Amino acid sequence: MDARTPLLSVTETRDGVWSVNEHSPSRVAVAYFPNKWGALKHAMRVARAKPRCRVAVVERDGTVRLARDYEQGSDQPDEEV
Repeated sequence: MDARTPLLSVTETRDGVWSVNEHSPSRVAVAYFPNKWGALKHAMRVARAKPRCRVAVVERDGTVRLARDYEQGSDQPDEEV
């Protein structure tokens, strides 16, 4: 994916709240959730509304635990990294 592809990162904050951070060329947004399930559901809802998107689950130390690229209207299945 290139630099114009929006990135949604899901991570747990130090106080135990889960956040979804959206970074794209035209938008920066943060949403907070009390649990991981709510954060992941929100990230998937946003990813499916965009033509292309990358969703990453990030550990507290900054390492990427899981990353997946989504592209709407693609003939190929989702690609897991």
